[in-house]
Amino acid sequence: MLDDALPVVTAASPCIGHCTTVLGDEVCRSCLRTFDEITRWPTINDDERVRINQRVAALLAGNSNDYITHTQT
Repeated sequence: MLDDALPVVTAASPCIGHCTTVLGDEVCRSCLRTFDEITRWPTINDDERVRINQRVAALLAGNSNDYITHTQT
C-alpha cells in the first residue's frame, strides 16, 4: 500500500537546536520552518503544527512547490 511509505506527521517540534533564523534567514536551514512559524509555535494548536510539519515533510520529499506557503502579517 502506498500510504505505508509516507512518514507519520505529528505535532512535535522539528527543532534540532541549530537555528539559522538568528543569522537573518527567512527559513531555518535545520528545521525548515519559517521565522513566523518558529515564533508562533508556542501559541499555535496541534492542527496547525501538523500542517507546518506536513509542509516540511513535503519539502524533504522533494515537493519544492510546498517550500513556503505562508504570508507575513
